[in-house]
Amino acid sequence: MKTASLLLAFALSWLAPVAASSQDHPLLGRYADSKQVGYKVDAYDEARIITGPFDERTKTEQQGPGWTLVEGKVTTLYYRLPDGRSSLEALRNYEASLKANGFEIAFTCSTEAGNCFTEGQGYPGIFLGLALDGKTDMPKLQLGDVVRNYFGNGNGRYLYARLNRPGGVVHASLAFSDDANRGRVVIARIIETGKMDTGMIKVTDASQLGRDLNDKGRTNVYGILFDFNKAEVKPESQPQLAAIAELLTRNPGLKLDVVGHTDNQGGAGYNLKLSDMRAFSVVAELSLRYTIDRARLNPLGKGLDQPVASNADEAGRALNRRVELVRR
Repeated sequence: MKTASLLLAFALSWLAPVAASSQDHPLLGRYADSKQVGYKVDAYDEARIITGPFDERTKTEQQGPGWTLVEGKVTTLYYRLPDGRSSLEALRNYEASLKANGFEIAFTCSTEAGNCFTEGQGYPGIFLGLALDGKTDMPKLQLGDVVRNYFGNGNGRYLYARLNRPGGVVHASLAFSDDANRGRVVIARIIETGKMDTGMIKVTDASQLGRDLNDKGRTNVYGILFDFNKAEVKPESQPQLAAIAELLTRNPGLKLDVVGHTDNQGGAGYNLKLSDMRAFSVVAELSLRYTIDRARLNPLGKGLDQPVASNADEAGRALNRRVELVRR
């Protein structure tokens, strides 16, 4: 018993405590001396995760036995392991830490051992990477490459664990690449099931926009939505765009800067370009769909430089991702 306790303590010692400045998940922690190279959180989304051996032929469809579709708060984290530390060592440490936090370890596998798949063993490393990517790639974030390529020239390991809480189940999905050329990485997703926030759609009123512009010369518009890393305006943004178009139609002499703002996820240059593209897309929608004179609208991107809230949590980042109208 004493020996087992010492082994557990040694394993947990390699999972560093969560630092105040980090974006580690409090239920997961971080392997000591590893570098976080990606972080993304969605307050409510769906995720297809591996929960048991799956047929290799379904690797990109992410369906059938071995796959589970879950909904909730989805946190995605990428880490580079320190030199000299193997994927097996990282998996065992996370396994011990999750158990200590009350998780049940439901499934682990290794492509080298051949126990990740029920059928098909052609290229097991890359097949696990393809399965993680699915129909649409996992975000590259700061990895600089798609997830599948970190499993292309080496083997991989996988761990799935779950924690039953009164508010809902927490699912932990962790993949460990073992490609010494690109660098060994940990790709983790934590999905916390629970009730979705409702009443979040606030339809902008043209009269309120006009009052804000008269009083302050500018106004923030929320509800103009874009997919992650994309600049195309989503269909559910139309009520907000219609309100802006109504304002401009009522006031034919009004000219506006349409300013895109982002949160701080990703580099400054990346966010500046993305915000500029999004502002241009909003102007294009107003001009083409609502026949607003293009000369009255000036698209500008400000990237992450003008936050209105802290970027330390998702609530603040959501406030920073906005379109701002500024009277010219």
